[in-house]
Order: sequence, then structure tokens, then C-alpha cells
Amino acid sequence: MIKRYTISLFLAAFSCLGLRGQDFHFSQFDKSYLNLNPALTGSFNGSYRVNGNYRNQWSSISEPFTTFAFSGEIRNPFTKLKNLHLGINFLNDQAGVGNLQSNFFYANIGYSYKIIQDSSLNVKIGTQFGLNSRSIDFNQFSFDQQYQNGLFNPNTNSGEAFNNDSYNHFNLGVGVAFEYLENLNSYEIGFSYFNLNSANQSFLSSTIPLDKRFNLFLKGDISLSDKIYVLPSIYYAKQGEFQETIFGSNVRYKLKQNDYYKRNFYLGLWYRNADAIIAAVGMDYNQWNVGLSYDINTSNLDRATNNRGGIELSVTYILSRFKTIYKKYPRCPKFL
Repeated sequence: MIKRYTISLFLAAFSCLGLRGQDFHFSQFDKSYLNLNPALTGSFNGSYRVNGNYRNQWSSISEPFTTFAFSGEIRNPFTKLKNLHLGINFLNDQAGVGNLQSNFFYANIGYSYKIIQDSSLNVKIGTQFGLNSRSIDFNQFSFDQQYQNGLFNPNTNSGEAFNNDSYNHFNLGVGVAFEYLENLNSYEIGFSYFNLNSANQSFLSSTIPLDKRFNLFLKGDISLSDKIYVLPSIYYAKQGEFQETIFGSNVRYKLKQNDYYKRNFYLGLWYRNADAIIAAVGMDYNQWNVGLSYDINTSNLDRATNNRGGIELSVTYILSRFKTIYKKYPRCPKFL
């Protein structure tokens, strides 16, 4: 029979597998705004923004790891509190065998301020708080005691007893970002901290604190010509002893853009350090932005994956509200 301490070690290791085990991640990190940095709440040109992300990976070697995120934001909802922005964020992450599921429900508050009044230098701050819920199905695991005469019998009692198969905890994150605008170019840098309260993430009676996660991103939007722009960026995350670095660039080709239409095409190439090459394409169509990427695995796991990593989709919709303008005109004299 597998001993209790063996199961404990397995669950501890499984729940601490870097960013996949403790916290989710996206290859299109720059298209998952509220998960990247709470300070990006309301950081868009418009009134409302709705964003969705979907990721599926490692389906070639095991039960697939899938992640789905959805967020909604509103800029300046209060007339007396200018530059205050609100957002909500939901995420579901399902990790392979055992149906380990994590659900995140967050509220976001962001505030932006013009350091230089011509808007060339802006600072943004934000916070994210909410509930994390995790669950696991122990019935999907097999144990030595269930093997009899060399055959596996799932109806045989495993001989193992687990205290909990789910738990909930509060979570808190904060972030700050600085944006500089220069003619047609823009540059931004942001820092954020997540899991500030280091909640217990163990399914057993032991205590396994959720490590704090530090994020750093830098990105630019640089004009090479009237039609071509490069969008280099780098993302770094550290959680406990685990680290992740993604760097690369998109190239945006302006097909058509004016006050009524926006048509842009994106092509990008990225690299996740010691893990994968990421190829990406995207499109702007008026208020819509759609991105598609695929991870080509380059780590030691490529023997099992045959270089197949994960596919990812992002969709963003931005809506602007128009205020009715009332104008008073002088009355014309009435002649009889």
C-alpha cells in the first residue's frame, strides 16, 4: 500500500510545479491584462473591455491541461471619481489526471494619473482581491491495494483516507505600471505581486503556503513606417524557486485605419526560456482583437510531446460609449 507520506509528497510536488502547479500562465501574457498586472485595469482606449483567453496543452502525452480566463472592465464609471476603473476576473484551470481544478473569482480596482499633463507620462496602480477555490478527485487515482493478482480492480477500497478534496481561500494582489507616449510610439513597464497573503494550499492536514508571485513586464509599440510597427516585449515571473521568462515581438501591419475602421494584421515569434518557441498570429477588426498562438516544445519533455506544446486563443472586444451633447441655440425673433 502506498504510504500516507508518499501521497503527501506527491500532492506537495504536484501543487508546486512552478507556474503550472501554483499559478496558471499564458503564452499570450500581454493579452490577459488583469492576470498580468492589476494596474492594467481600465488601460485601454474606450469605455468597456471584455477579454477571454483559452489554453490547451500537453494533450499528446496525458490528460490535457486547460485554462480559461474571462474578464470585463469599465473605465471611469463614476463622474466624481475620475481615472478610477473597475474590473472583474474569472479563471478556471484544470490540470491533468485527478481533475485538479482551480477557480479564481477576482475584483479589480485601477487608478491612472497623468504625471505630465500632456499625457506623455502616465502612472497606473491597481489591486486585485477575491476567492480561490481548488478541488481534486481522489477516486481517479490508483493505489497498490487495488491491484489484485496483477489486475487492477477500481472497486477495491484503496485503503487511503483523505481529509479534504477541496478548499477555498482569499487572495490579494497589487501592481503598478508606467507608460510613456512619444508621437506614434509608446513604452510601458509594470511590476506586480500576487498571493500576498500566502494562503494554505494543502489538501491534507499539513500546511503548504502558496508562494508569492512576482511579475515584471516591459513592452513597446514602435513605428517603423506608416504601415509597419514592431511590438517587442519581455515577461518575467518568479514564484518560490520557480521562474519563467518569455521574450519576443509581434509585427503589426496596418491594413486600414481611420475614425471608422481598423484593420491590422499581426505576426509574432516568442521564446519561453528553456521550454518552448511560440509562434503567433493576430488580427484587429474594428473593436475586435483576436490572437492565436502555438507552443513548440523545446525542453527535455520534447521526447514525449514530439515538440507539441499547447495552443492558445485570445479574444478582446472594446466598446466606446458616446455621450449625447446638448447645445443651446439663441431663439430667432418671431415676426408677425
